[in-house]
Amino acid sequence: MIRAAGAFVLAVALAAPVAAAPAHVTVVDAGGALAFAQSDPSVPIAGLLLLVRAGLDRESAKQNGLAALTAEALLRTPIASAAQPDSVALADAVDAAGASIGYAVGAQSVRFYLEGTPDGVARAAPLVASVLAKGPAADAASLAAARAALAERIAGEEDDPRLVGRAMVRSAYYRGGAALPPFGNPAALTALGPADVSAFYASWYLRGDAIASAVGNTGPATDAASRELLGALRAGNAQATVLVTRPAAAAGKRIVTHREVGAPYVVLGFAAPALGERDFPAALVLRALLSNLFERTGASSAAMPFRSTGALYGYDAAPAQLVLWINGGRVDPEQGLAGIDAIAKAASAKPLGAAVLARFKETARGQWALETVALDARASAIGGAVAHGFPPDTADGVGAAIARVTAADVLRVAKRYLRTYDVALVLPRGNGN
Repeated sequence: MIRAAGAFVLAVALAAPVAAAPAHVTVVDAGGALAFAQSDPSVPIAGLLLLVRAGLDRESAKQNGLAALTAEALLRTPIASAAQPDSVALADAVDAAGASIGYAVGAQSVRFYLEGTPDGVARAAPLVASVLAKGPAADAASLAAARAALAERIAGEEDDPRLVGRAMVRSAYYRGGAALPPFGNPAALTALGPADVSAFYASWYLRGDAIASAVGNTGPATDAASRELLGALRAGNAQATVLVTRPAAAAGKRIVTHREVGAPYVVLGFAAPALGERDFPAALVLRALLSNLFERTGASSAAMPFRSTGALYGYDAAPAQLVLWINGGRVDPEQGLAGIDAIAKAASAKPLGAAVLARFKETARGQWALETVALDARASAIGGAVAHGFPPDTADGVGAAIARVTAADVLRVAKRYLRTYDVALVLPRGNGN
């Protein structure tokens, strides 16, 4: 999750008072399952994330979209409740209980996120648990609705050239299921049926591999909700998977596609360290340097079509990938690519000067503070850190770690990660394309 910020917003983030800062992450007694909580007295609501190791890496080549179809089918499973006696989809029943629920599909996990007042989360958790206990509805009608919902999400991503380019460089970087698109494609989804969804759920939705993390207005209600969600999953652990990446080519890969876009976009994919790894803070400094190369300092952030460059950092996966994009409507694509290449080579050749390093360390700290302010981002960072073997409060120390980054750190990380990258060109349709 990346949120760009102008100088004024960064200054506000860095100068914010610390009196209402979130508390340390605590362990929740969940009967041996992994559950954590981080109380934040400054917010009235709570967020509860359930991370399940049922991401893209669990898909085979013939199961393109199955992780998303299973998650979507769960949210569309009919359920009756006291607030809604007639059977409605789980997502609607959660809404009626005073909360909301959604999910995100990642390379190594699917993350379900509940949000509402503590009472709302407490009322919604048993509804979600009842569906987790029996598995998603896999009848023809439910799966047809799930496919239709995913088709809308696929179309939405196809309309965003940054996401199109990211999908292209991801497929060039990862091998196996992690290289597949998060929501599949309509043709592949049509080939997946009830047996596929039921088998995927039974194989990968296991309590031993799941993590619950509650943030915000936490307490007994969210602790009980965490136990309820984890307890609904079948006991057991699945065999661990390791993400495999393709060997880096000396010149990188060049991929071209055409879409209904108003301007060309250049999207670059770099190998990168994940959250919790030694090189992560320095990589955030490099992200700030590269993604702000063509931006003018202002008092507010520009909307995406009016920004020259930006970044999408998938640090929830390990190995991770840093994606930079250049808006060809604002910067000449060839000049933009040449500029990024020149900065990447320069950063890999000699240390940054003291003034430049200080500037982009502050920018990196501000960006990190902004992108981890939302409850869903905080909960996801806790779950992601634990999933990769790091302490649950890993994200809380990133700001201080950025402040300790040296020019030698940046040089070392640039040499390791910036010398080779893949490039995707997303061009406007025309001339019969």
